[in-house]
Amino acid sequence: MLLNLEKLPHEILLQVLSLLPPLDIVHLQYVSRRLLQVARDDKVWREETFWESTFVGQIRRRREAIVDANLEEPRFADLAIALAAGNGLNHSRLQKSGIELKAQETEKLRLRVNWDPCFPNEKVEWYKEYIARHAPIQTNWLEQPRSRESPEHECLEARGVALYKPETGITLVVAPLDDGSIVLWNLCGAQGAKGNICSRSKAGLLSVGTEAPVSGGRYSKTISIGVTECITVDSARKRAYVAVQSSLVEVDLESLSAISQEDFGDVITALSEARYPTPITVGTSQAIYLYDTRASQRLYNGYDNRVESQFHHDEPSSSTFRRLINGDLSLIHAPLYQPGPLNILHMPSGAGESGSASDDIYIAGRFPSILNYDRRSFPRLRGTIHSGASLAALASIPYPFSSLDKDLATRGELSTEQVLEYKSRPGHTLIACGEYNSKGSLEVYGISPETLFASVPSISDSGRVYNAVLKNRQTASSSKLLSATSHGTSIVMSDGGGNLKWMERDGRSEIRRYNIAHGSTEAPRGIFGTLGDSYLDSGSGDIVIKILENDGELVLWTGERIGLLRFSAKPGFTSESFQNIVKTAEEARQEREEQIYSDTMRRALEHHAKEMRYVQRLGFGL
Repeated sequence: MLLNLEKLPHEILLQVLSLLPPLDIVHLQYVSRRLLQVARDDKVWREETFWESTFVGQIRRRREAIVDANLEEPRFADLAIALAAGNGLNHSRLQKSGIELKAQETEKLRLRVNWDPCFPNEKVEWYKEYIARHAPIQTNWLEQPRSRESPEHECLEARGVALYKPETGITLVVAPLDDGSIVLWNLCGAQGAKGNICSRSKAGLLSVGTEAPVSGGRYSKTISIGVTECITVDSARKRAYVAVQSSLVEVDLESLSAISQEDFGDVITALSEARYPTPITVGTSQAIYLYDTRASQRLYNGYDNRVESQFHHDEPSSSTFRRLINGDLSLIHAPLYQPGPLNILHMPSGAGESGSASDDIYIAGRFPSILNYDRRSFPRLRGTIHSGASLAALASIPYPFSSLDKDLATRGELSTEQVLEYKSRPGHTLIACGEYNSKGSLEVYGISPETLFASVPSISDSGRVYNAVLKNRQTASSSKLLSATSHGTSIVMSDGGGNLKWMERDGRSEIRRYNIAHGSTEAPRGIFGTLGDSYLDSGSGDIVIKILENDGELVLWTGERIGLLRFSAKPGFTSESFQNIVKTAEEARQEREEQIYSDTMRRALEHHAKEMRYVQRLGFGL
């Protein structure tokens, strides 16, 4: 039987697999190399993803409602038969009745094209895409660094996060700590190596304006609390740039030593990506700067970092003169009329990580509009996109967006030619998230070469009208959205309740959701299951401030610690993986029970305090 199956042509094997449920297709991969290759075919998993999508469910509900309302309506016959004849969740096949098989297949093809989230030149591994949409989720926390100076060796908090991908092909997580050191974690390797701290600098490397630590081993002037985009990494040059108050510190990631330091006068609140030779865009509380990393090498060659730091603060006029004669581009700045930039995006010029940055710079923050600058005409403001919300994060997709076409495609009303036409237009998609009237706001803008910036509607010089703006302030989140990024063919975002939500690129269709307090492998379990599943979860305090995508997995930063979200039934590592102390089974069980009891009592007291505050607001009690 197996031998005959191996000899079947590829096309026939695909037809056989189309009759199997996804779990059986996965098990079939272990039989032989040939079946492994066939069972990973993109056509198989693209079909499975389609039939299990919310798009098909919505179309079916609409079709049933329409059929119930008017059984004699002939124009929905093709749609009804196509959905019934498809290999849905039960993979059933119905015989044709009254309509040609060709018409059924044409209608099914049109529905697939309306749903298909990818673009003509986009490469999608549909096996991984199906896993990301349906597989179990595990959250594992990276090894927590501890203080070296303090006798208690308490845990230190990560003040930011960035990814470092050197030429060796590995991926490292880079983060500054609140003791002024830089830490690198390994995201690759076998069990026991993944999630480990692989390198760490001395404490105080990032401190500014002090020579000695203050009480508790903490340095007086390090990373500003509340700055999300405080670190950016240039993997090609093996450099990290960290915002420390008003200074930008350049760190060599090989030697973990500070190379240079530039003072910008005001507190730095946001940094763009670092991709040589494109200048870094630096946002302060009062202005936007272009910082050329090549100028810093000339400026600080031969000077001691700490001496130069003191020189900046004590003699600003002399420092400014030195920057002028050395051609430092960071002196060129664009003043802000409303302070508070929180995120800076360099719009990519092409798809993929190798794509270089274009000249478009987008800036969002605690002001009602997204600012757009052109690097070639900086510091002149090119234009603004009115949002009305307080935005916390920006992201991009290197493909066009049209809310009108997306809305029609979501309802399955476009023809195959219409879908291909709107997907073939040039342009990019700008994603913004934040808060509007105390609720989450997810905003998607289509950026087209014909238009300088998006509006509703936006009219180009040629007179072409685009409806390229979507603002989801109803179903995005009940609390503020903190971060958003592109993940495969979907958008993933985090909110103030500790939730992660995946949505289609239309910005409205939800794919799945997950709460980091519920599914974390470190979450204690009580008599009612995971504590996150009960009302006691309200005091967990774990929220995701920043999301980074890494080869299908997600790196999460909560403001204190860093985690790795992966799609698997088994955890990649736990906190016990980093402990060298060997414990007996009884000691481990007792420690676990103590932790459960402690967490349960803490959360119960927090819940009781919230009830007391609620009663006081009603007028009962003093």
